[in-house]
Parts: sequence; structure tokens; C-alpha cells
Amino acid sequence: MATQGNQIRESMVAGADLSSAQFTFVKQNTTDREVVAAGNGDAAFGVLINDLESGEAATVVTHGRVLIEVGTGGITANDDIGVDANGKAVTAATNDIIVGKCITAAGSGERGTIDFFRGGNASA
Repeated sequence: MATQGNQIRESMVAGADLSSAQFTFVKQNTTDREVVAAGNGDAAFGVLINDLESGEAATVVTHGRVLIEVGTGGITANDDIGVDANGKAVTAATNDIIVGKCITAAGSGERGTIDFFRGGNASA
């Protein structure tokens, strides 16, 4: 069972249509306080926990335990987590930025739990 825990959340603005991006990674856009979908290997700004359209208020978990949509291959407890091309959590591949640790395993297309952190190092 996936759970959420202590979190730091920030209010941002959706810089694009994120109506199908709930529980995926986002990154900061070039416009102040805007977030857009994160992509393959990106250093994510946080995890979007609401679904919204461009210009609406985005709630982003920037640190802490959070639910996340899982990409191809699934994730396993204690995996270093990276970002796939669709902004979903995957086991970090070589040179991916590590953005968290898996707490609750999940298969592709399911939701798992990770401890998210910004500013991770590249996976070896």
C-alpha cells in the first residue's frame, strides 16, 4: 500500500496543460514560479499532486514522502529513482539525476511511494 508522509509543498503555476500529470515529476520553467512536465533524466523540481490546466495553481511536493506514477520496469524498495520521458518514476539509469529513494515498490502504471529530494547526483 502506498503512503505519503512529511512533505514540503510549494504553490507554483502550471506553465502548460498538466491535467493528466498528477503524481508525476515536474521541473521549473524559464518563467518565474512556473512548472512544466519533467522528462528523461531531468533534475525534477518536485512531484505534482494536483491536476490542472495551464495558468492554474500547481501544488508541488519539493521534499518528502510522496506518491508517484511509475514508469516502465517498475520500482523496488531502496532503488535510486530517476525520471523517465513521461515524468514518471523509474530506477535511475547511468547518468540520470537521482531524485529520490523508493519506499514502496510498484509496477509499471501503478503508484509507488518515494522519498523525494531535489539536487541529487548523477547515477553511476
